[in-house]
Amino acid sequence: MSTNDCKTVQPYLSAYYDGELAAGQATTVAEHVESCELCAVELSSFESIGSDFAQTPIPANPSDLWERIERELPTAAEPETLSRRFATFATWVRASPYGGGLVSMAASALVMLGAALWFGGDNNPDMAGGGSMAMHGSHGHQHDGKEAMSAEHMAEFAGVMDDYLQKLPSDPDGAEQMLLTKYDGETVDSDGAVKLVGYRPIVSSGLPEGYSLASTSVLKMPCCTCVKAVCKRSDGSTLVLFEHDDEETAWFGDRRQSMAMCGDKDCCLVDLDSSIAATWKQGSRSVTAVGVRDQDEVTKLVTWLDKS
Repeated sequence: MSTNDCKTVQPYLSAYYDGELAAGQATTVAEHVESCELCAVELSSFESIGSDFAQTPIPANPSDLWERIERELPTAAEPETLSRRFATFATWVRASPYGGGLVSMAASALVMLGAALWFGGDNNPDMAGGGSMAMHGSHGHQHDGKEAMSAEHMAEFAGVMDDYLQKLPSDPDGAEQMLLTKYDGETVDSDGAVKLVGYRPIVSSGLPEGYSLASTSVLKMPCCTCVKAVCKRSDGSTLVLFEHDDEETAWFGDRRQSMAMCGDKDCCLVDLDSSIAATWKQGSRSVTAVGVRDQDEVTKLVTWLDKS
């Protein structure tokens, strides 16, 4: 990334200020801000907003606030009063003398959370009575494959990916089998992928000239359930495309990262020693290409997949 590439850096300034970027991305942004007055000023605006927020006085809340919240929240024993109780509580919040403050916002958030838990919990009896709430999905499962990975799982995942990357150039079939075994992989066609992930793989529309599709599989990885497409170049070398719901670029541990424009996409490029990995947004999902030769090849893939 060039040091004056403000268009690439600016979308990451907020995440940089919040400490949410991977180490390589954070370094790239920091280096740019040091030499760019415009981006430095924009970064300072986040500090100003944070300071203003910290100095905002928090209205005092009455001692019986939480008791009043609890009385207004519905219970499983009173399903017919759900809409009425939420409407009553919303009116109470708006009319209260502290309704415009942070306490009121927190109370409103609690109400919305209660609604989500109610409708998502199949009227689970654990949510009744004394206010204890257990989070369940429509089938009673908390994990839907899309929540953020814990630091422990992230470190383990990065280690698995590192083993995969070392094995891929010399033994691509062995590398693929390793991932299939580790993450309950299932080799599928396009229709099979739709049944498992709910969408048709992006490679089902074809690949650029000089590439062929060797296999498609679905993996239950720690970050999400994703589609993996193994592609072969005309010289027999391997390129792998992961299509996934999360936007994590920390799959590759502490390897050096940079941001660049590839076609019309912001891409995170990761140095894999003899090749690179690239992650970019493709519609509502993300694509990570592993085993890419250079940025020009990333641009070629991005442009093709945009048209497919």
